[in-house]
Amino acid sequence: MTSEPLCADLVERYLCTRGSRYFRGRHDGEFFYVANTRPRRLHVHLEICPTHGDVLMIRVAPACYFPAADRPWLTHFADTWNGQNREVVAIVHGSSDPQRIGVVARRSQWIRKGASFEDFASFVDAAIADAIDLFGQLAPVVDLPSTEDPMLLDAG
Repeated sequence: MTSEPLCADLVERYLCTRGSRYFRGRHDGEFFYVANTRPRRLHVHLEICPTHGDVLMIRVAPACYFPAADRPWLTHFADTWNGQNREVVAIVHGSSDPQRIGVVARRSQWIRKGASFEDFASFVDAAIADAIDLFGQLAPVVDLPSTEDPMLLDAG
């Protein structure tokens, strides 16, 4: 087993070698960056598990949500994707807006003591590439019109 500082060092080294501008999270071992991929930007979270400092958790999500009415189709899509034993698992989840739902790609991996940087980077690259493929197959959400009056009026 490896320690959290070693995992954090691997994550930071990975982000630096990939030229990613990243941000640290509120807690130790949390890292975030925005991947400018096509057809959309993706939010990438790399986190060292707080209870197991030798486990890396990767979460990738688009910068948009999907209409809640698409839940059956998205759930079927995620189930089909997950049945293919891909690098990431697709999860459909709710949001604070009842008219929208989210999809996230997840992967966790135990980082063995003595793991090489190359092996670590290959693992992260493969997970992110698979997430890009996943979200490349989903159409982006069209902004839903608001049924309420705006809270701020246009002063122009």
